[in-house]
Amino acid sequence: MSMLRSRNPAMSVFEQARDERLTHDDALARGKVMTLNGTVTATAILLSIVATVAMLVYAPLAKSITAAASGQSFAIPVWIWPALIGSLIGGLVLSLIIAFKPKTSPFIAPIHAAMEGVFVGVVSVLIPMQFLGAASVSLVIQAMLATLAITAGMLIGYATGVLRVGAFMRKVIITATMGLMIYALALILLRFVGINMWNGYADTGIFGIGFTGLCVILASLFLLLDFQYIEAGIANRAPKYMEWVGAWGLMVTLVWLYIEVLRLLAKLQSRD
Repeated sequence: MSMLRSRNPAMSVFEQARDERLTHDDALARGKVMTLNGTVTATAILLSIVATVAMLVYAPLAKSITAAASGQSFAIPVWIWPALIGSLIGGLVLSLIIAFKPKTSPFIAPIHAAMEGVFVGVVSVLIPMQFLGAASVSLVIQAMLATLAITAGMLIGYATGVLRVGAFMRKVIITATMGLMIYALALILLRFVGINMWNGYADTGIFGIGFTGLCVILASLFLLLDFQYIEAGIANRAPKYMEWVGAWGLMVTLVWLYIEVLRLLAKLQSRD
């Protein structure tokens, strides 16, 4: 399983399964190995949970904010920030559980998907509010379609061999992602001590749009890593539960890509 060694926070747990591989004949006889169909099914289940929960959260929240903005008696729900913070913290805890105990992924990943759904539902309202001043169903739909289009393009490119990630490029993508995470954490921590630094997530200028564009590109490239690790897991006959780990990692990347696409579209529309 040396092919699977990586710093990808979602996919590195494949490495933990290398010593648990079953023999080829025994594994196939008992259906205990990771397969493409099983991974696709797990991914579909997780994304369905994310979409369903996100819609349940988004609909009343968008209605309340739109009504409040138009001067009606509806109030912005008080649970919006607790839901956002709770889903972030809960998602982080569940991610750590899966990372250290991948065998729990068939049970924990669906719960994490529900947490992601809450997060997606809230930010789908907050991001348009931040840049456009109102909830925008059309913007959300555009972001969803763009995310699907990017994913389809990356999948086709990977499947045909046009898009591949070598060892050097993999290190670049992972290093850039870690740098982005450190930058985001620094923005939060420095704000608590009264230090303000340039916020690429909020800036609607040329540099801010360029920053978000780079985030979209980085999330798109991470899809290639996800595809690569899933393919390697299947080729190396990883244990059956790794289908859920693969699906979980792909779900995390898709949510990240959707959020960055939504932010980019909102920034571009705010400049019209």
